[in-house]
Amino acid sequence: MKLSIIARRVNDLIGCNRNLLPSVVFLGAMLSVSAQAHQTFLLPDKFHYPDKETVSVALTSALSFPNMESGPAEDRLAFFSVSIRDKVVENVSFEEGDTALTMRFASVQSGAAVVTISSKPRAGEIPPDDVDIYLDEIEADQAVRAAFDALPGSPPLQRSYSKHAKAFFCIETCDGAYDLSSPVGQKLELVAPAVGERSFQLLLDGEPLAAKQVTIVTVDGEMSTVTSGENGIVKVGDEISGVIMMSAVWITLPEQPNGVYHSDYATLTVDLDQLP
Repeated sequence: MKLSIIARRVNDLIGCNRNLLPSVVFLGAMLSVSAQAHQTFLLPDKFHYPDKETVSVALTSALSFPNMESGPAEDRLAFFSVSIRDKVVENVSFEEGDTALTMRFASVQSGAAVVTISSKPRAGEIPPDDVDIYLDEIEADQAVRAAFDALPGSPPLQRSYSKHAKAFFCIETCDGAYDLSSPVGQKLELVAPAVGERSFQLLLDGEPLAAKQVTIVTVDGEMSTVTSGENGIVKVGDEISGVIMMSAVWITLPEQPNGVYHSDYATLTVDLDQLP
């Protein structure tokens, strides 16, 4: 394999699915993310802060959680929000770095904290000579390959993507963390619909998204996958504990197989042992 090509492409990694029927307009599909894909996630210095302490949260991308490898520039952010027990935190500072973009703010009160970011869309293309390697890396199925093979000539793969990251943690206490169930308006996001049940909910445009794969990674690198059930519910098994990152991807298909395939990636970092 051309590892240099893979290294260049992996940070843009998306899942793609094709539908050759012209009547299908902007349908969604989700494929599992390759183990080689960079994930963009938020990682606080700690998941339980004392009251009245400065909070530090790193936004980074890395091949494996919880490593911090690449920090985006602040101008890559399309949206961010910080709240503690439903109270919006206004004074947030940013510091750019090679491995992370660091957000800092004061813990103005106790309660459950939610930090959220979404990136601006980024678009480009995979050159024709690299498409097969790219499809290997994203574990594309035969329908995807057949769609590309059916296109005339040797076109590049057109793709765009956005990243959505979220972190839950506690300031002094997370008791009564009902605000964790509230969506913040990301295209794709995870919320915690009920406290004390080790369950989350996958939302697309604020609506429950069922039958989609969610990947769970622990800080020790243990990886498992679950499928969102009825009403988008994602249950984390009792065998998993501590800090985890959950991730999912949604692919929006164009009208024609030679169009632009847009992916929305969502991650959530949380300490299961800190949630009430």
